[in-house]
Amino acid sequence: MKLRVLTVGVLFFTGQAVMAQKDTLKTHNIDEVVLVGYGAQKKSDVTGAIATVKSDVLQEQPVASVEQALQGKASGVQVVSTGGRAGNNTKISIRGNGSLSASNNPLFIIDGVPQENLGNLSPEDIVSMQILKDAASSAIYGSRASNGVVIVETKSGKYNSKPSVTFNTSYGIQEIIKRPDLLNGDQYKQVHDVARQNYLNDIANGTLSNPAAGSVGQSALNNPMAATGINTNWLDQVLRTGAITNNQIGFTAGNENSKVYLSLSNVSQEGIINKDEYQVTRVRLNVEQKMSDKFKIGINSYYTQSDATPIVDDNNTYQPYSNAVVAAPNKAPYTADGKINRNMSTNNPLFAFERVVSDKWQRVGANFFATYNPIKDLTLKTSISGNLSVNRYNRYDAPNTRRGENAGVPWGYGYYSTQNNRDYLIENTATYNKKFADGKLNVNVIAGQSFQNWQYEDSYVQGENFPSSNLQWLVSAATINGGRAYMNEMSLASFFGRAQFSWDNRYNLMLSTRYDGSSKFAKGNKWGNFPAASIGWTASNEAFFNVPVINELKFRASYGFTGNQTGIPFSAGLPLISSGQNHNQNPGMAVTDLFNPTLKWEKGESMDVGMDLSMFNRRMNLSVDLYDKTTNDLLYRVPVNQETGYLNMLSNIGSINNKGIEVTLDTKLIKGDKFTWDLGANFSYNKNVVESIGTKTGQFSTGFASIVKEGEPLGSFYLIEALGVANEKYEYKDKNGKVTKVVQAGDMIYNDINGDGIIDSNDRKVFNGGIAPMYGGISTRISYGMIDLSANAQYSIGKKVYAMYKEDQVGGAAVGYPSFSENMLTEQMNYWTPENMNTNVPRPHYASVISAWNNQRSTRFLEDADYLRITDITLGVNLSKEQLGFIKSMRVYAQVRNPFTFTKYSGVDPETYYVDQSLSGSQTAADTSKISSGVDMNGIPNVKVYSLGMNINF
Repeated sequence: MKLRVLTVGVLFFTGQAVMAQKDTLKTHNIDEVVLVGYGAQKKSDVTGAIATVKSDVLQEQPVASVEQALQGKASGVQVVSTGGRAGNNTKISIRGNGSLSASNNPLFIIDGVPQENLGNLSPEDIVSMQILKDAASSAIYGSRASNGVVIVETKSGKYNSKPSVTFNTSYGIQEIIKRPDLLNGDQYKQVHDVARQNYLNDIANGTLSNPAAGSVGQSALNNPMAATGINTNWLDQVLRTGAITNNQIGFTAGNENSKVYLSLSNVSQEGIINKDEYQVTRVRLNVEQKMSDKFKIGINSYYTQSDATPIVDDNNTYQPYSNAVVAAPNKAPYTADGKINRNMSTNNPLFAFERVVSDKWQRVGANFFATYNPIKDLTLKTSISGNLSVNRYNRYDAPNTRRGENAGVPWGYGYYSTQNNRDYLIENTATYNKKFADGKLNVNVIAGQSFQNWQYEDSYVQGENFPSSNLQWLVSAATINGGRAYMNEMSLASFFGRAQFSWDNRYNLMLSTRYDGSSKFAKGNKWGNFPAASIGWTASNEAFFNVPVINELKFRASYGFTGNQTGIPFSAGLPLISSGQNHNQNPGMAVTDLFNPTLKWEKGESMDVGMDLSMFNRRMNLSVDLYDKTTNDLLYRVPVNQETGYLNMLSNIGSINNKGIEVTLDTKLIKGDKFTWDLGANFSYNKNVVESIGTKTGQFSTGFASIVKEGEPLGSFYLIEALGVANEKYEYKDKNGKVTKVVQAGDMIYNDINGDGIIDSNDRKVFNGGIAPMYGGISTRISYGMIDLSANAQYSIGKKVYAMYKEDQVGGAAVGYPSFSENMLTEQMNYWTPENMNTNVPRPHYASVISAWNNQRSTRFLEDADYLRITDITLGVNLSKEQLGFIKSMRVYAQVRNPFTFTKYSGVDPETYYVDQSLSGSQTAADTSKISSGVDMNGIPNVKVYSLGMNINF
C-alpha cells in the first residue's frame, strides 16, 4: 500500500525555512465558496470569522436534529443538549452570552430568510452551514446579529442533470445516559432510623429539647419507621428504552431551464420517559426556472407538521423523572386492587401518566424570488417570503384521576389553547461584481432594503366539572371558568449596503452598514446604525514569500457593531395602555408598563484579529482568532420607586464583555490510495465579565443559586462556603469573643466571612463556572477501501455544576419527617459517625434546626464538572455502482451517540441544561436562563442512542 504521510518537516531558524521533507503532490488552489450575508464569497477573500459545517458531516454522522450536527464542530460555538425528552432539546451560544433579559440566541438564516429556529429543517436537506461569529461578517444583519448568525443553505437541483433519487433511513433505540444510584427500602429505613436516634441522643445529652407535645416531631420520635419489606425501584416505573426512526426521500432533476429539489422526511421518537413521544414530518420543495438568459424566478418552500405528547409538568421539578428519583422506595406503586397508590410521602410519579396532553404544530413557509441581470455584472433580486405557524395544545385531567379530583370528589379539568404566528418579509437587493485593472481588482457591491412584519395571536379556554372520564373536550365541561385572546404585532425596516474590494488575491477590504428601525421603540430611538469594516492580507501570495511548504498564509482583522432587540416585548419602548383591567369587577383600562422614553437597542461592539494557515498541499489547515466583544446598553428591568405604581422599568443599564481565543486545526494525517486518516480539533476560551449593570449594589441574584455581579462572569454562583464536617464540637464567636453557636460533631462548618458569629446570606461568596470558559471538540475519521470509521467528541474545562437536588437527596432525611420524606442517593450512606469521620456527608437528623443547618445552599453541593464526551462513533460501509448495478451508491452504517462521558461530576449528566428548548420561538421570547446556567435540578438527563441506517442514491 502506497501512503503519502503528512510530515511536519519544516525547521525554522534565523528567519530561514529549510525543507526537510516535501510531499510531492501538486498544490491545488481551491477556491471554496462560503455563504455570507446576502451573497457568497471565495474563501480566500473572506475577512471575517466564519466557521463552516459541510453536508458530508451530516451524511456520515447522522443526527436527529440540525443543532446536534454543530456539537463540537466549530470553535466559538457552544451547543448544549438540554435533556433527554423527545424532540429538539439543544441550545446554541456563539462567543459567549452578552444579554441579561433580551435573547442570547443566534439569528438563523435559511436560504436567505431569517427564521426563529432550525426546526423546519431536515439534516438531509442541508448543503452547508456557516456560522458568522464576528461583527464584520454578521453586521449586515444589524440589530439581530449580536449573538452571531447561522446561515443554512438547503439543497437544490442542477441544470442539465438527470433525475436522481436518494433514500435515507435509520432505526435506533435510546436509553438514559446514566441512572442515579438511589437507596432501596432497607437503606432508606436505615437512614431514617439513624436520623431519629441522633435526635434522641441530642435530647438525652441536653443539646436539644423535646419537641412540643402532639407535634409531628414528637410523633416521629415515638413511632419509628416500620419495615415494609418493599423495595420499589421507581425509575423502572417511569423509564423505558425508546425507539427512534428517521426516513427521508429526496428527488432532484433539471433540464436546460429548470431545476427542482423535493424532499419528504419523517422522524418518530419515543422518549426515555413513558408516554413521551414526538413525531415530525417535513416537506421541502425548491424550484428555480430560467425565464430568459437574464431573468429567472424560483421558490424555496417547506411544510412541517409535528405532533408531541410531552411530559407532564415538563421543565420543572415535578415531572415524572424527578418524582421517581425522590419517591420513597418502601412504598408500592399500586394498591392491591391495581390502582395507583395514593398513600405516598411524595407524589406518586405514576400520577403524571394519567393526564392527557397533546401539542401539535403546523408550519408552512415559502420564499419567492426573482433575479434579473439588466447589464453584465449587475444582478437585481427581489424576494417575498412568509411563514405561518399554528399550534393546538390540549390538556385534560379526567374526573377519576388524582389531578382531576376536587377535594376528593371526581371533577375533571380541561385546558385548550391555540397560537397563530405569522410573518412576512420583503427584500430587494442590487449586486454589482466586476473586475478592473486587468483582472487584479475585484469589486463587489451590494445595496438593499428589507421590511419584516410579525403578528402573534394567542388564545386559551379552560373548564372543569366533566360528567365522564371518557368525554375529554371542553364542550363537555359544566363550567367554563377561564379564557383569553390577544394579538400583538411588530415590524423591522432596514436599509443595508456592503462593498468588498480584492486586489491581486493579496489585499482585501470590506465595508458594510445596516440601518434598522424597530416598531418596539418610541420616536427618536427607533433607528440604529450598525457599521463594520474588515481587512485581509494574504501574505503567501506576495512575490517575496517563498516557503514551499505553506500554501496559504492570511491575516485578518475586523471591527464593527451589531444590535439586539429580540426577546423584549413588542411594545417595550412605547407608552401603551391595555383594557380588561378589573376595577371593582368593572372593566377598565390601565397602563401596561412604566414607560421609558429613552429605551433603545442593545448595541454590540466587536473586534477580531485572525490568521489562516494552510500547509503541506492543504493537508494541514490552522485558523486562530482573537476577539473582544462588548454589549452596551443592556436591556434589563431595574427597580423603581413604588410610588410609581410599578416595581421595575425596562431600561438600558450596563455592559457585558466577552473576549477570547479560538483555534481550529484540520489535518489529513494519511492520504493513500485506499487508506486515509483525517484528524480535526478546535479549542475556545471565552472570558465573560459583567462590566456594569447600573444598580447601586452592582449585583442581583437570579435563579436559585446564581448571581449577576459586576466584575464576574455570567453563570456565577452565590453561595455560603462549606468547610466540611466537624469531627468535634465547634464554636462560632462574634467579634467580641462571645459564643454565638455551637456545632456538634457530625454537623457542617461554614465560613463566617464577616466574623459576626452568624452564618447567613451576608456570608455568601461568588463562585464561577456555571458556563464553561474553555470548550471545544475533537473529530477523527479513518477509511480503508469501502469501510470508514469516525468518532467525535466535545469537552468543557473550568465548568462547575451546583447539584441543587442534593440539598434534599443527600440531606439525611431532612425533608420533613418519615411521613413525607424524599428518597436519597446512595452517597447518603457515607454519613458521618464516630467511626466514619473521613466524609463530607453530615449525620442524618430529624430535628429541623439541625437538618436545615447541614443542608444550606452552600459549596457543599458545588462540584467540578469538567467533562469529555464521545458524542458519536459511526462505522460505515460504502458500496458503489459497480457492486450494486442499478443503484448509484449505497452506504450502510452503525452508530452510537453519547456512548462515553468522562467526568468527576457525581451527578447523572455534567452537561446540565440551560432550559428546555421552546419549539415556538418568537421575536418576544427571551432566553434569560443562560445567565443562571449550571444548576442541576434533577432534570431529565441526556440519552444514549444505538442506530442502524442506510443511505441509497438511485
